[in-house]
Amino acid sequence: MGRPSNREARRAEILGAFAQVLADHGYAGATIAAVATEAQVAPGLIHYHFADKEDLLASLLSDLVGRFRARVRDRDEPDPLLAYVDGALRLDQRADITAARCWVGLFAEAIRNPTLFKRMRSLIDAEITTIQSRSGDQLNVHQAGAVLAFIIGALVLGAFAPKKTAGFAAPRLRQLVRAMREKAATTRPAAKHPAFAHNSSLRETPAG
Repeated sequence: MGRPSNREARRAEILGAFAQVLADHGYAGATIAAVATEAQVAPGLIHYHFADKEDLLASLLSDLVGRFRARVRDRDEPDPLLAYVDGALRLDQRADITAARCWVGLFAEAIRNPTLFKRMRSLIDAEITTIQSRSGDQLNVHQAGAVLAFIIGALVLGAFAPKKTAGFAAPRLRQLVRAMREKAATTRPAAKHPAFAHNSSLRETPAG
């Protein structure tokens, strides 16, 4: 694989600066001027690489998801579901407080931003499907949703108390997954994800 271009490297630097400002000051405080100051570049250079804050936000979401996927691939764990759990939560000393706070910021902004809300909702649906698939369809859609809810909750906790989360979250979620699998082995076949996606009790658009 070739080295990243200067443009890719500069975009990565700006995106890293945006992530840091978002983690420290929230979306409202993550102005173009603040990002430029953090990145030590002129504001015009931010606009050269990113159309606006919405573009930065979408790019950061893609970057966070991509890094998560890479952590899952790097896990030395033969069980696909447990590799997913470890990739999400078994960070130990590598815990990234900035990333955890960025996830919290993204979820918070999604409540106010319809476009981001749709992206986050699509991501949630996709991750529930992925969890079911990685379980070999042993987990039904509600159990897969519970796994994802645990992960999201751990991210929120990690944003405030990373040391507590680092040693607690992954082992406890492994226990939960084990219990779910044991239960699934004695009950009916797992439900498929579309039943969750069309559940009328779920909000499809942010409250106005």
